[in-house]
Amino acid sequence: RDNVTKLSTGVLDTIDNQIDPQTGTSKLKAIFANNDNMLFPQQFVNARLLLDTEHDKLLIPTAAIQRGQQGTFVYLIRPDDTVEIRKVELGITEGEDTVAESGLEPGDRVVTEGSDKLQTGSRVIIAGQARRGAAARGGDRDRAAHGGKAGGGYTGKARNQ
Repeated sequence: RDNVTKLSTGVLDTIDNQIDPQTGTSKLKAIFANNDNMLFPQQFVNARLLLDTEHDKLLIPTAAIQRGQQGTFVYLIRPDDTVEIRKVELGITEGEDTVAESGLEPGDRVVTEGSDKLQTGSRVIIAGQARRGAAARGGDRDRAAHGGKAGGGYTGKARNQ
């Protein structure tokens, strides 16, 4: 129930076509070898299904994504520590990471916190001298889907100067 502990790996057999309106859950039937006896009949579990593995995708922190009248965007941190609004097209979100389908390049830095008063040209101070914003990172989507981070990157807060 902690969404972290992996109990077993199996194969999805059937999906019930009804959703319980009180709990928002649906019944699934899956086949498991259960060699270590971690699962019991009628046991409630949170399941994660791997539908596809995407390769060579750019991941950005979900916290960097802003939504406005023109669509989704991020505050891109320029080399001179000023920001610009950069429109992005998004893909799949998995936990704290979202695929940026277009609008960013690997190594681009984006603001993850403190963006409420920013506008194009605002100078920012990166919180923590060693941190340089959150770098967009390329990597294997499958690793991110299973609790690991795909690629490297820095996290940090930006403060309007």
